[in-house]
Amino acid sequence: MKILYFEGAGWDFYSEEQTAFSDVGNFRIRTAFKNLDGTKIYIELTNGARHDTTKEKPVVLTQFALYISHLSKIDGTDDENKRCIKHDWKAVRLLNYTKEDITRWINENLNCDFDTISVLDSFYGYHAHGDKHGTYNLMEDIDLNHARAVARKEAYNKIDEEYRTKLREKYSVTNLLEMDDASITIRCHASDQKLKELPRVQRVPVLY
Repeated sequence: MKILYFEGAGWDFYSEEQTAFSDVGNFRIRTAFKNLDGTKIYIELTNGARHDTTKEKPVVLTQFALYISHLSKIDGTDDENKRCIKHDWKAVRLLNYTKEDITRWINENLNCDFDTISVLDSFYGYHAHGDKHGTYNLMEDIDLNHARAVARKEAYNKIDEEYRTKLREKYSVTNLLEMDDASITIRCHASDQKLKELPRVQRVPVLY
């Protein structure tokens, strides 16, 4: 199966109501990839509202219409107008923010033949934007290690639960600082008064 992988760049879906309308799993996704001609493309997508404008006062039909917030060629030029790939935003808004509609639109309009899309969470370490301004990391170059990503997520959830339990917090009090092949490093954002002897930054081994 040929999959177009995206970086999950927004909030993950967190309710059944959201997953009922979309199977994408994240409110904002982006990726850089090559089409069948070898053209390098950057695309960023999000969900948007679709309205019934036949009414005197437009009615929102869905909050999960497809919206393309950025679409351009990656060709080394700084001229945004030359790099921009034009598209019919009104036609796009008629589509749904779903894997099926996104895949079909990309195949039909960007000369691709993907079977589906998949959104990677932060534990894969994929970032579409490169370290330098105007550079991109291609989806084709991702170190796609599913076992490592799962192990990283499990290690993070475990240490986050430990902090929440010890600090008697209802919600997460940690964030992911960095990752390498054998560990993750987290940072706790609780106050010094609450932390006491608990380390603010902690490196956690990852086994997979």
